[in-house]
Amino acid sequence: MKSPRLLILSASTGNGHMSAANAIAADAESQGLFAQVVDVLDFSPKGFRSWYRGGYEKLVRDRPEVWGHLYRSSDRPLFNYGFQTGLDWWFTRRIEQAIQESKPDWVVCTHSLPQPRLVPLRREYGFKIAIVVTDLYVHRMWLRGRPDYFFVPQEWSREVLIRRLPKIGRHSLVTGIPIHPVFRGVGERDWNADLSVLMSSGGIGGGPLVGAVKAVRDAGAKVAVIAGRNEAARLELETEFGADPLVEVLGHVTQQEMADRMRSAHLLVGKSGGLTTFEALAVGVPFAVYMPFLIPGQEEGNAQFIRDAVAGDILRSEDELRTFVQKMSGDRGKLEQMSKAAVAHAHPEAAREIVEKLRQL
Repeated sequence: MKSPRLLILSASTGNGHMSAANAIAADAESQGLFAQVVDVLDFSPKGFRSWYRGGYEKLVRDRPEVWGHLYRSSDRPLFNYGFQTGLDWWFTRRIEQAIQESKPDWVVCTHSLPQPRLVPLRREYGFKIAIVVTDLYVHRMWLRGRPDYFFVPQEWSREVLIRRLPKIGRHSLVTGIPIHPVFRGVGERDWNADLSVLMSSGGIGGGPLVGAVKAVRDAGAKVAVIAGRNEAARLELETEFGADPLVEVLGHVTQQEMADRMRSAHLLVGKSGGLTTFEALAVGVPFAVYMPFLIPGQEEGNAQFIRDAVAGDILRSEDELRTFVQKMSGDRGKLEQMSKAAVAHAHPEAAREIVEKLRQL
């Protein structure tokens, strides 16, 4: 096999894209390959960087309907798509510095942001472009930059890709989404023990956490709730539930602790980000997708996949969440079936498969 040099480009908007990039790099390095992860935002102007890191989080937390509109409208070759592509092309021009330094054979993108800028750079430096799609639905933004190869989460994703790029069929592979090695391995749960629920609304800790925790607690289950980087949410949760024996409030947790808690929980209540979805599948935890936590757009497709795979369900209100938890408390067999279905759809070795394919190409 070849030993290609990999430059993995991502962007720190939330945790998922960078986590996928780091998972690929770790597997490449374990195989003796050169692999460098670069956050493209580190090579962009301060204002653009602030929008992507701070403005994006504020928008999806405070005005999710606006983000949903932008997501859907930019999936068509109209103004929003062209405008965003122009911004991305202009404000990522400094990534040429990273390409000059690393001299890659493959530039691997786990975020769509750098793709437009790669068009002129590939002509000058001669690298190939691989895209690792980190959501089930292949949005138009992932198609930019004339990629040579696509790695997609599921066969359904590949079908969407081929409808949009009919000639790409043999230049794509279903691998799942790369996850950190700590999530590889199914949890050994006692399905007869008191129901244990893990709740998270993602790294930004958005959404109505207090109401969701009350719904789970009122259903009689123990719940550990993770507020992520949202310090205000953590303080609100501690004020509301600090003395409640059924509720444990956590702030930001490491990947290892998150993996351990997902393995021991009977049920995950959260939002269906791409990485979270495939981490949950890998550890075999049933996933109750709570719609008030979701970022409209990409996460809606992920949620539908979870339901279709019978690895969990979609819940739209506190009443639905409370009723679902009560039902699962009395039907552990159903939870166990969901766990087995999750494992059947998991791709815990996605990073290894991606690296091995790049070595063959």
